[in-house]
Amino acid sequence: MRFLLLPLTGPYALIIFIRNFLYDIGFLKSYRVKNSIGIGNLSMGGTGKTPLTIYLTEWLLKNHETVYVLSRGYKRTSRGMVQLKESHKSYEVGDEPLMYKKRFKNKIQVIVSKNRLNASHSVIKQNPGAIMLFDDVFQHRKVITEFSIVTTPFNELFVDDMLIPAGRLREPKKNIKRAHCILVSKCPNELSHEEKENIKSRLSNYHKPIFFSSIVYEKFICFGVAVGDIKRILLVTGIANNQSLKSHLEKTYEIEEVTYSDHHRYDIEDIKDIHQKFNSFADEQTIILTTEKDMVRMLEFETYLSKNKLPIYFQPISIEMHNEKEFTSLIKNYVGKV
Repeated sequence: MRFLLLPLTGPYALIIFIRNFLYDIGFLKSYRVKNSIGIGNLSMGGTGKTPLTIYLTEWLLKNHETVYVLSRGYKRTSRGMVQLKESHKSYEVGDEPLMYKKRFKNKIQVIVSKNRLNASHSVIKQNPGAIMLFDDVFQHRKVITEFSIVTTPFNELFVDDMLIPAGRLREPKKNIKRAHCILVSKCPNELSHEEKENIKSRLSNYHKPIFFSSIVYEKFICFGVAVGDIKRILLVTGIANNQSLKSHLEKTYEIEEVTYSDHHRYDIEDIKDIHQKFNSFADEQTIILTTEKDMVRMLEFETYLSKNKLPIYFQPISIEMHNEKEFTSLIKNYVGKV
C-alpha cells in the first residue's frame, strides 16, 4: 500500500527541500544557541525522544547543572510562551512538558513556546549559565543547538523508511548531516556486538557517531488505590506505539488493553468507558496501568478516580545507555562546560 503513495512524496519532498535550502543559504536565518542540546528525529511517532530527554535531565542534574527543557507543547490550548507549574493541566501546556515538570518538580524549569528561539532568550535572561534541552527540535531550523542528537528505533531505523506519506520520514535521510550523533533507541537488552556492528555498517554512510540504548521499565507507581498482589492488567495507552510496553508486561501479567491515538485528550466519557471495561473482568488482583504521559492527562479526572477507588497505576520508564561514557564524553566536548 505504501508504494502506491510514493508519487505523493514528490510535492512533500520539494517543499522540504526548498525550506531547508533557504536556511542553508542564509535566506532564512538560523541562530546558534549556547549551552544547548537538541533532541529530535527524522521520523514521525515514538522514536525514544522523551526517555532520552529524561536521561539527559538526570545526567545534567547529577553534574550540578541548572536545566531548562524547551518544548513546543504539542496540542496545547495556551498561547505564546508559558513557563510551567505543576498545577497546569495537560491540555493547557502539552502532556510531555507537564510530565517533565511533574517528574522533576522544582529541580528543573520547563517552557513551552512555538518560537523556541524566543524561549531560549527568556532562559538566558533568567539564568545565563543554564543548560537548555530542546525537545523535538530537529526540524526547527531557526534554532541551531550546540549538540544535536537524532533518535531512531532499533526495529524501525530511519534508513529503512520513506518520506511522508509513503513512509514516516519528516525529511530526507541525507539531512541527518545536521546531527552530531545518532542514538539507536529501544534496543534489546541483550543486543550482541555483531548486531551493533551490523547497524553501524548500515548507518556508516552518514559518518556520525552511533550509540545504543535500551528501555528500562521501572516499578509501577500508584495514583489511585493500591493493590497488593498484581496478576492482571488493563493496559490503557494513548501513545504512538505501545508494543514494547505490552510485550514487556505480557511476560509477567495477563493483559487486556484499551488503546487511543497518540496524545489522545481524555474526557470524562473515556474515563467512564475505561472504568466499565475494568469492571467487566476485574478482581482484587487486577489494576489499570497506563503510561506516564497518559497519567498526566488522566489527572484531570483525579476526583472521579478517587471517588470510584480505582486501582490505577502508571509505568515510569528510563533508558540504559550501552556505551554511556563515550556518549557523555561526546556531549561534554560540544557543550564544553558540563
